[in-house]
Formats: sequence, structure tokens, C-alpha cells
Amino acid sequence: MNESRELQRNRRKPALAVDALEDRRVLSAGMGSTFAIVPGTVTTAGQASSVQVSLDSTHFTPGARGRITIGIDVAADPNASVKPIVSAVKGANGRGVSVQHSTYSKSLVKSQGMLSPQSSAVTTTVTVPKAGQAPASYKVDVKGQTTDTGAYLLGFYLPGDSNGDGIVDKTDLSTIASKFGQTSTDSGYAFDSDANRDGKIDAKDLRLAGQNVGAKTIISPVTSVNLDPASDAGISDRITNQRVVTFNGSASPDATVVFTEVNGNSPGATTTVGADGKYSINVQLGDGSNTFKVAATDSFGQTITGSIAAVTYSTNPPTVVNTVPTTKTA
Repeated sequence: MNESRELQRNRRKPALAVDALEDRRVLSAGMGSTFAIVPGTVTTAGQASSVQVSLDSTHFTPGARGRITIGIDVAADPNASVKPIVSAVKGANGRGVSVQHSTYSKSLVKSQGMLSPQSSAVTTTVTVPKAGQAPASYKVDVKGQTTDTGAYLLGFYLPGDSNGDGIVDKTDLSTIASKFGQTSTDSGYAFDSDANRDGKIDAKDLRLAGQNVGAKTIISPVTSVNLDPASDAGISDRITNQRVVTFNGSASPDATVVFTEVNGNSPGATTTVGADGKYSINVQLGDGSNTFKVAATDSFGQTITGSIAAVTYSTNPPTVVNTVPTTKTA
């Protein structure tokens, strides 16, 4: 996967940030209702590959009657030829739960600028455990529609979350209703108002959104990492004489964030993201250049990884030198 850019998440709206982390905008072209992306691989033709995820009361709030409708996009990795489809969603007891299928139209893939031309989605309604109960685990089975094998990505989203704020409410219903009848070839079409991802906004989308009113998640599909300016001695060039530096960032609340130096030049560090989705971590530098791989793993089952720009430890970092201009006399 691409490790060239990072997306900073502020109320689920993507924007560029300072350091480079993995770009996860694959399934929905950066649309806001995707709250998690989990990779998998079909290794054997005709056999299912499974991805396991968990829902708990800390990070998910149900809608009506304690239930929540989850959407699952599946798309081939841009470098893979596999044509994946979600074949089943099963609970911890191994029993399948009801799913509704839809396939992305070619016009939808083209209009949304998606990286994978082979995309489909399912929606399923499940129960969120009450406070104090154990998380509910679900297994998503994926098969290839041909004999091709390869990597794929599952994108989990909240059907009805048309503005990408992580909650489905009456404002979302109004937005979807205002776009009723629009298709993916129309200028007024909005991907996140298309709750079932079938390329048209109709009564099915309003019904899905309506049954999901009140549903909420605080799981985030992006992680940010920024070197604290106070740790960057001298000029802002990521060269410092501080042996221990501080990084600040954001990720899913309660996620575990691990810093690992790729060449073993530093012992690295681990921290836990706060309930507000923010973290601060002190990391010891080794002599010279330090390139860190960062991994953030949340309770849902998502791990976001990527390398950030190197930070160099030097006893004599560059500094800004101010010189007083001289005045020539005639």
C-alpha cells in the first residue's frame, strides 16, 4: 500500500498534515462515512478469506432498538487482479447474519475517481453490546469471483452518514431526501448519500438511513503524527540536539500507537490514544538519522501503518545566524 501521504482527520474531514503516513483513501475516494479500512488477501481460488472485526459500546452507539447498520465496501488492491466480493458476514457463533448486496456501476467508479474498478458493497444490521458486555466479534468472508487471487481492502462505513461526522441524524436524512433521484452520472449526486452504494439515491437509501438514526462511531480511518516544534532545535529541519523528542497526533480513541525505528537505531515507544482521539509520545533518538514506522491499532480491528520523515539527532544542529548589516561610508 501507498505510504507517501498522511491525512489529518478533524471531525472526519480529511486534509493534508505534516508528516507522511499511509494514505488509506482507496475505497470511497476519501469520503467521510468510511470509518475503518482493513486489508485482506484471497490466497486460494474458490476459498474464502476472512477478516475479523469487533464492535463495543465504547466506540459504537446503536440506533433504534440497540442495533446499528454497517456498510462494507470491498475492492481489489490497486495492484491486484482479484475480483473480490463479500460472501458472508458471521457472528462469533459462526452463524451468518443477513446482508444486502450491491455492485458499483462503472459510472460510479469513474465519477468518484476510485482506484479499483472492481468494487461492491453489502449492508448488515447487527446488535451493539451494552456497557459492561464483551465486544461482539464478526467475521467477514471474502471470495474472488474468478480464479484470480490477491489483496483486497474492506471499507466499513455508516449508511446514512451523509456529512461524514460519524453519526447518523435527521440532518443526514434531509440531505439524502434533497438528493432523491440523483444517479452517479448527475452533478448533484453525493456518494455518502448513496447508503447502499448502488449508484442511485432512492427510497432504499432513505430507509437504511432512517433505521440508522442515532447510530454513531468514534473509530477513525486515519492517523496523524507531527513532531512537536519544541523538539526541533534550531531551525525547523527535523535535526535536533534533544535525545528525547515528542510527537503529537490523533487516531481512534483508545488505540495503541507504536513507534519502531526501522534500522534499530532507537528503542522506540508505545502509547495509548486518549478518549478525545489525541496522543502525545516521547521517543528516544539514536545517533544520526532516525526513521520511524508508526502503527496505530484500534479496538475495531484496524491497523494503520506508515513511515514518517526522518528525525536526526546531532550535538550541533543547524541554527539561524543573524548578522548585523554593515554601513558603508563614502
